[in-house]
Amino acid sequence: MTVLRSNWAVVLANILVPLGILVFSSGFFPYKPLLPGLATFDEVGQDATPAIFDKVVFMVVDALRSDFVYSDESGFSFTQSLIRSGAAVPFTAHASSPTVTMPRLKAMTTGSVPSFLDVILNIAESDTTSTLAYQDTWLAQLRARGDRLVMYGDDTWLKLFPGMFDRADGTTSFFVSDFFEVDNNVTRHIPDELAQSDWSALIMHYLGLDHIGHKAGPRSPFMLFKQREMDDVVNTIYTAIQQQEHLQSTLFVLCGDHGMNEAGNHGGSSAGETSPALLFMSPKFEILGNRAESPIKTPEDLRFYQTVEQADITATLAGLLGLPIPMNSLGVFIPVFLDMWETGTQKLQLLSRNAQQLLNIVKSTFPDATFDPQTSSCCELDTLSGIEGAQCAWSRAHRLSSLEKLTEDVFSDAGPALLRFSRIAQEVMSNTASNYDLSRLCFGLLALAVAVILLLPTIYQEISQAVSAGVFLTFMVIGYGCMMFASSYVEEEQQFWYWICSGWIVYLHVRSKSSRPRSHGKTGLFSFCITMLATLGLIISQRILRRWNQTGQKFTAEPDIARAFFAEHPVVLWGLIIVTYMDSGFHLFLNLPSAALSWLVSLVLPTLAFIFKLNFVANDSPELLANSFLAKVVETWPDDLSLVFQARLVFGGLACCSLLAVLCKKHTQHTQTSNTYLHEVVHLFLMTQSRATNVPLFLIFRLQATLFSSLDLTGIEVTVTTLIQQYMTFFAFGGSNAISSVDLSSAYNGIGSYSVALVGVLTFVSNWAGPIWWISMSHLLRPRVTSKDNHDSAALLTFHVATSLVSVMAACTALRTHLFIWTVFSPKYLYSMAWATANHVIVNLLGGIGFASLWSRK
Repeated sequence: MTVLRSNWAVVLANILVPLGILVFSSGFFPYKPLLPGLATFDEVGQDATPAIFDKVVFMVVDALRSDFVYSDESGFSFTQSLIRSGAAVPFTAHASSPTVTMPRLKAMTTGSVPSFLDVILNIAESDTTSTLAYQDTWLAQLRARGDRLVMYGDDTWLKLFPGMFDRADGTTSFFVSDFFEVDNNVTRHIPDELAQSDWSALIMHYLGLDHIGHKAGPRSPFMLFKQREMDDVVNTIYTAIQQQEHLQSTLFVLCGDHGMNEAGNHGGSSAGETSPALLFMSPKFEILGNRAESPIKTPEDLRFYQTVEQADITATLAGLLGLPIPMNSLGVFIPVFLDMWETGTQKLQLLSRNAQQLLNIVKSTFPDATFDPQTSSCCELDTLSGIEGAQCAWSRAHRLSSLEKLTEDVFSDAGPALLRFSRIAQEVMSNTASNYDLSRLCFGLLALAVAVILLLPTIYQEISQAVSAGVFLTFMVIGYGCMMFASSYVEEEQQFWYWICSGWIVYLHVRSKSSRPRSHGKTGLFSFCITMLATLGLIISQRILRRWNQTGQKFTAEPDIARAFFAEHPVVLWGLIIVTYMDSGFHLFLNLPSAALSWLVSLVLPTLAFIFKLNFVANDSPELLANSFLAKVVETWPDDLSLVFQARLVFGGLACCSLLAVLCKKHTQHTQTSNTYLHEVVHLFLMTQSRATNVPLFLIFRLQATLFSSLDLTGIEVTVTTLIQQYMTFFAFGGSNAISSVDLSSAYNGIGSYSVALVGVLTFVSNWAGPIWWISMSHLLRPRVTSKDNHDSAALLTFHVATSLVSVMAACTALRTHLFIWTVFSPKYLYSMAWATANHVIVNLLGGIGFASLWSRK
């Protein structure tokens, strides 16, 4: 009866885990309230200032980091010549976190601060809940006055603006295996569109540069070629603006939606990710005399020239095109363009309209705040901040720019005052906490707390039977929970697991020495040597894993094995890769249930997998081959065998091997052999889904598993060991708590077109390859597998997941107004969701425990 009750406690706890996540998420990631309708000039009691341009070409190059355009290593030579002539005005546009495409496009079109929930919606290609069809944007303002819009490129625009474009041709932004066709599909439309005069906005969104970054990093040899290709597009468009009569009054904007880090990824808040390039180009800008040096030396923070907020694009476009500023915009007109208007009255009117629009947003957010110029007439602006500072700044700006005083001579005083208020209002609104639903946050926390309480009797019973391991696990859970309340520890979580792993190895060594029978002579000496060698091997291998991929925030740019050592010694890399695939084939041969197929499968399948990996690297990261003999092998490989087909051959072979294991289990009694064979299939699949530089890690995993098995681990020790190894290897593979560390390089293996389900699965497998391997190995390390073992393991794993979620949720709730809530704690919560749902519920429980039951040893 007690066992039955504890089983139900585990089941109920695992139901409460996803339920608590769902409730908490609904209160933590709500949509922000927006002012409805489209802005008009009548709302601020002013007329429109004259438009400087009547058309705009808006060219987005995905992940266009500032140094890709402005540095002396850039391929944008023509664009740099425009900067030197003054025809291009350069900026670095600060892109706030999350630095992924959808929220950044929202920022550039609405001028608002997007919800962090857009990180999730950004992945779902079929999602329509994030549409901007009913929000005020500069595109909607163009459409409202009867203009025509066309768009080519990333189909995120079509999802955000359904029915907005008169002509469009979208391409999926997630098929990162393609570097060229996705951009050629945009460029082929340019000549025809430049020859037509029926549009007012031509939007292009290029994806190839971002794809190169994801697959091979910013230092890929493809990167300079892609930059030159994009520069040629700039040359084509700018030349047409100069030469064609109907394009004479066209504004050309070149920008990136975000940047990328040194791994080629984005989503976080590092300097590379938050510093995209932004250029406004037109022959008309030469009258500004804003000639700048180009190229220039790269600053450490990648902030070239003047830095503006990405939301400022909206307000600036509205002013230059003669449009009302969208109602929810937090953008401030970039003052360098004020000299495009001749009179101070027009300049002052433009800034006053921008300030009034921002004031409307501030008033709607802070209804109790008083913006009466009389009540704030004696304030000291330099001593105030937040909403009080905004009130004071508005009082001063209003006195200097009242309608009765709109004359030429007041602009020198009123203009800076209006700009200062606008900047303060922008900062206040950008830092305003989200409209959290505290009741849902509390209910989500309560659900997880109940799950923990339900598991306590079972956990206490297990710990009482293994006191030492239980004490270690308790301190690990408490330490991890406390760590979640410090942003620095969250960013460097890998250090916690590296030290925990080292401590656990020491514990196993001490326990193993004390548990072995004390005897003198050869037997005692042999036992002592086995223990010492196993401990030494685990310590050395763990140290190697720690230096394989530098991750986190503080040490991410430090030299490591995967990026620094292998780049200089590619022969060593490929030697290790070949040995790893040979090892996989050898173990397949040893464990194949059918002797007749042993030679065939153990030779053909690893060979196909190696050839795929070799061609994959030659296609995406040819620098890793470095003119070796393998490069010549690749040159002889038939061109008509695509990577998609090669991956499908490997996956098909792995599927057949899995089916073979199941069939052989039904007709033979060699359960252990079948169990190990299935693990070898998983082993080869995970190698296929890993970066080439991470493939040798599976040799280390194999060594560590052998050493752990020599220490005679108990059931609870196996669970704790594999749990620690799951987290430690996740970081050893290069993972972190930043969205930018998500690896998409292997997310499209065997896929010819975008599928959110398949890409999602392959993305998870490629990023959680280390944890999945140790989940599979955990069933081979156990001294026996019974229903009670499965139950005890499930209880411990669920207890750890539930307590981890409680600490993360509590930290997000308590620190919801913290400066780093959206850059550190929210991404950590997203990762915790993935650990709890995908890794724990699906892989660890439904997959791991289910297979353990299937292959259970009687």
